Amino acid sequence: MKATIFDGTAQRPFDPSDAQAVSTSTPYAWIDVIPSGPQDPQVLALLKDMGFTEVVAQYTTRTYSSGMFQAFGDNMLGSTYAAPDSGDTPVLIHCVWNAGCFVTIRVGADKAIAAALADLGPRAKSLFASPGPVPGVLLQLILDSIDRQLTSLQTEIALLDGQIIVTTSPGQITQLQQLRSPIEALATTIPGYAENLSESLVDPTSLPGVDAAGSQALQTYAACVNDVVQRIDSAGSDIRSAIQDYQGQVSAAQGNRINQLTLVSIIFLPITFMTGYFGMNFQWLVNSTQTFGTWLLLGAILPIVAVVVSVWLLQLKGFNIGRKVEHRYHLRHPATQPHDPS
Repeated sequence: MKATIFDGTAQRPFDPSDAQAVSTSTPYAWIDVIPSGPQDPQVLALLKDMGFTEVVAQYTTRTYSSGMFQAFGDNMLGSTYAAPDSGDTPVLIHCVWNAGCFVTIRVGADKAIAAALADLGPRAKSLFASPGPVPGVLLQLILDSIDRQLTSLQTEIALLDGQIIVTTSPGQITQLQQLRSPIEALATTIPGYAENLSESLVDPTSLPGVDAAGSQALQTYAACVNDVVQRIDSAGSDIRSAIQDYQGQVSAAQGNRINQLTLVSIIFLPITFMTGYFGMNFQWLVNSTQTFGTWLLLGAILPIVAVVVSVWLLQLKGFNIGRKVEHRYHLRHPATQPHDPS
């Protein structure tokens, strides 16, 4: 097990003696715990030493979260999600807290936690001095990592879609599939969590130990989760639209090739007819086409004239021969900026 403690001014390694020292009479602290494995006994022992009940301690060993926020006496438990350091699946972070501290238990999401600490910045000391809203604010800051992930994904999708509109290549569909994978992982996780969270936080003031400021912070967090769900839907729509643009451009290119082949066939159709006609082995025809002048007229001049007349007639009817067909699409709106929990 690894653990750190942050009291609003500095972060340091967690010492076993801190478990007994953390209380309502000491400065509020954020304790970040990384278990060594599933049901790490050191984590369970740590939570018990800090006064959390057996039920709350066992809850932190679950590998999924239903979005439940619940009070057990003076202890509160809940969860949130963060963007992964690598891979596509969002990282589940269990959270337990009381009047003296806020504890996160996680495996992964180091960048998300580091960014949350950086976002706290100079306001951390004053925020921890009145700790009522701290749990809600920390939950928002951790969730912001997913908001940033979605911003990055939507920006990449928009740029790739712009490239697709200009010109297509086989590698672009692979890139679209890679961008779709983390969006699908979020879409299978966050919406269900958001629904259960909304039910759990219908009235945060009813939760024991949650004051007005803490209730407002939790309600704001619930609104942030719903915003993330909408952004996931938007990102999914963007990726589907980009795939449709790719398929449309490929279909348009194939259509252009077929049109070009059709035009070539039409242009050379008279020559094909003449080849078939003069290729017939009628003795009279063979005897009548033995001079050089006949060959020059029927074998060279007439085919050239036939091709020129075919091209002229096609252009007269509005066919664009030798001109590039351009396809114009509108660019999608830029990705929205991540929510500022402050």
